Amino acid sequence: MLEDLLLTTDTIAAAERVDWWQDRTASLFGAEYRVEPEKHRPFGINMEIDMAPAAPLVLVKGAGTAHLSARHEGGSGAPNIVAHLQLQGRCTVRAEGREALIGPGDLVIHRVGAANSLHFHEDYRQICMVVPESMLAPAITDWSGLVGVAMPTEAGAPAVFAEHLRALAAHPGIFHGPGSEDLPFLTTGLLRAALCSRQPGHIPRSPGLRAYHLERVKQYALAHLRHPALHIDVIATGVKLSPRYIHRLFEDEPLSLMNWVKKERLVRAREQLEQPGCRLSICKVAHAWGFSDQAHFSRSFRKHFGLSPCEVRAG
Repeated sequence: MLEDLLLTTDTIAAAERVDWWQDRTASLFGAEYRVEPEKHRPFGINMEIDMAPAAPLVLVKGAGTAHLSARHEGGSGAPNIVAHLQLQGRCTVRAEGREALIGPGDLVIHRVGAANSLHFHEDYRQICMVVPESMLAPAITDWSGLVGVAMPTEAGAPAVFAEHLRALAAHPGIFHGPGSEDLPFLTTGLLRAALCSRQPGHIPRSPGLRAYHLERVKQYALAHLRHPALHIDVIATGVKLSPRYIHRLFEDEPLSLMNWVKKERLVRAREQLEQPGCRLSICKVAHAWGFSDQAHFSRSFRKHFGLSPCEVRAG
């Protein structure tokens, strides 16, 4: 089960470290990795994992010796994206037919579940953020041109996201402290901005003022899904539009604004219940996503998915 923890080979005999590490990664991440260390040095690695309880985000701080880590296609778990920020050392990342050599300060994206490999050419340090693909929607739906491409972080939105990752990594347990509930949404918003700034040609753009305001309303609602008091008046104040105009924006949409909000809450609650590391009760998951009444949450959940929260958690 994935939880906040520290993994280190420091206490493992040198001859047993590769096998020990491959076993740990298989049990933690639901996939087998082939690890090939540098021939003339003992293999060593340290990994700190910090999981956000309010949203399915995982922060990983890693450091180790030169080695190749290769993953085959497949494995368990929901579709996730890994944002990999290199702090020290060079690394060749191969993912989905692309290859990128990254150095300190570079960012690269790869997908969990897809075949990929990381070849660390020397001692290294890195920060990784694991994010469900769904939390980056609707801005990003096409990942071609984004995966396996080196992204410098000297300026613009990528620089802000990189600094944010460094700040999170500098404060162990940051996702568990007071006021931490909004950090996952800030993190995904910054990552989304960084990706959109690099590949605008792959980001769907709808022309017109209506589409612009509709996107603003949805983004504001997504950033505040956890708040039970979220309703159209609150959203209207937040985006500086009238409730009447917002109703008009959603006239041609499949769902009204608040029905869309309910659907998004249910989708994210299900994603959290499906995460192997989620220890929260169904009641707490419901409250975390803005449902003040567990019975109402369970009824809505079954109506939307055809399964109860308990059945989804049981797999």
